[in-house]
Amino acid sequence: MKEDSHYCLSVLPTEIVLYIFTYLPAKELIRCRQVCLRFKQIVDELTRRDALWREYCKKNYPTVYKIAQYKSKPDLLWYNIFKSLTLWPKIADAREDWDEFASASSVNEKISNFEILRDGVIGVHKRGGIVYYDIETLQRARRETITGDYMKYKENDDTIVIQSYHLQLYIIRKIIQNPRLETNVTFDNIKTFILEDQEIYYVTLNDDIYVCRLENLSTELLEHSDESIMSLGYCQSRLHVLTLQRHIYTYNGKKLVFTCLLGPDRNLLNLLYKYSFLDTVDWKIYNQWMYVLNRYIPEGPLRDIITVRVYGEVVFVGSNWGVLRIYYSPFTNEEFDLYNSEPIKQYNFTERSDCPVLSMCPIVQIDVSESEDGHMVIVAMPKKIAVLTFTHNFKGTASVAMLPYKDAQTTKALKIEDCA
Repeated sequence: MKEDSHYCLSVLPTEIVLYIFTYLPAKELIRCRQVCLRFKQIVDELTRRDALWREYCKKNYPTVYKIAQYKSKPDLLWYNIFKSLTLWPKIADAREDWDEFASASSVNEKISNFEILRDGVIGVHKRGGIVYYDIETLQRARRETITGDYMKYKENDDTIVIQSYHLQLYIIRKIIQNPRLETNVTFDNIKTFILEDQEIYYVTLNDDIYVCRLENLSTELLEHSDESIMSLGYCQSRLHVLTLQRHIYTYNGKKLVFTCLLGPDRNLLNLLYKYSFLDTVDWKIYNQWMYVLNRYIPEGPLRDIITVRVYGEVVFVGSNWGVLRIYYSPFTNEEFDLYNSEPIKQYNFTERSDCPVLSMCPIVQIDVSESEDGHMVIVAMPKKIAVLTFTHNFKGTASVAMLPYKDAQTTKALKIEDCA
């Protein structure tokens, strides 16, 4: 049967075989390369197409492939993104390097958060303003600083979003295609917001939910909540709302619909994960909920969580005491479960110079930038930003799945060279 199948494929025109191969998973495609010289030549031709690797990223890592490409080091191809994403389960075996930048030598330089932007730029939110750094050199970038003392900062290709301590929300468009359109807009009495692609969802002190569309800065009232809104989440093209009453609602395009209650018989962490609240929930309130529900919280860093960053199957957990934990696929019985999972990496960023010994060193933000054959994990604390670089080393191999592109451009035919 296999011989007949091979014979049928051998008489097919190359264009048809090429088309059939585009439907194979990456591992199966590489196996086909070993069948015969003709298949090897066809596979080699196919794997030179960066669009193919984009499709592999989309199929294998649907929740993270866009953000991975956006925040990756400059000029990284989709092939490199795919390979880097597949290497996360092997991070325990990777070589580690540690660096720091943006150290705060005064109160005015205290760090609140940061944004990884396209083209290798990092916007660092300090008490005195937004300062930009180069992701390769970790030195100050050429972009001018945005001065001012702000509570929250977000940024993407087109827009800068800043929230003041007076609860004013400033939306500033960086690129203006139509000069007749507004360049910025300000909203008052805003208690929380999230930035999702070309839309900003925000909540007023009266618990009114609005959407601002960044294309023309038009604003629409979506819904009023009778409960006090704590966090917003966004996944699967839906806006989700978490209230202080432990209720989760979903906006279905017309109104808020009750989804579930974070009750005593539910896995609270799994529900927060499912509806994308882990990055935005207030963990102090979460611990109060666990206490009220008579639920167990383990001793150690998980009792003092201050930030969680979900990145595909990888989960980063930062504590109030400077401890960073990295988990890979922390699930028990198909439910998200940090409490019964072991981290694959753990770091303590509290310095000996921090006196007393129990001095707090909260990890306020964690993010990732992919690189060729590795990952850069960026961890922000009020006093500094730490950079953990993981690099994977490979032995010589003839497998095209492990071969790097040399002098490749996305607009030209890609060349694959064998490793020594």
